[in-house]
Amino acid sequence: MYQRDPKHTGNVGDPPSARREATLMIRRCECCGRLLAPLFDVCSSCRSADLAWVPCSGAGSVVSWRVLQCAANPRAEVERSTIAIVELDEGPWLYTTIHGELPPTSPGPVRVRFRARSRGDRFPVFAVNREARASDASPQPA
Repeated sequence: MYQRDPKHTGNVGDPPSARREATLMIRRCECCGRLLAPLFDVCSSCRSADLAWVPCSGAGSVVSWRVLQCAANPRAEVERSTIAIVELDEGPWLYTTIHGELPPTSPGPVRVRFRARSRGDRFPVFAVNREARASDASPQPA
């Protein structure tokens, strides 16, 4: 779902000279040009299976989220995890994990940015982008 460039180190959002390049990849239909989430195998508009991987900005807004509290096994400590649906600026919606705390209230959508992770996460990981806020309605927990 994302590709790394080993020439750089750091995180997405760091200055280019200090970060490890990691790009979130999404799908683009070669027939109609529609952008799709990475899990799509067929275009939802024209039903073509001719999909290409393309990079995206990695920026988006939280549509919905839920905080889960679970343990890996019955004897493990309970851990909090935030799962969310993020609408990318390019359009597709992704199921994601959010790293860090979401603000309890917000004057507009909570803006997030893709964050490259070294371990094999099941879903893309995003972090709250506190510098950028849009001015639309506030998202509500699911």
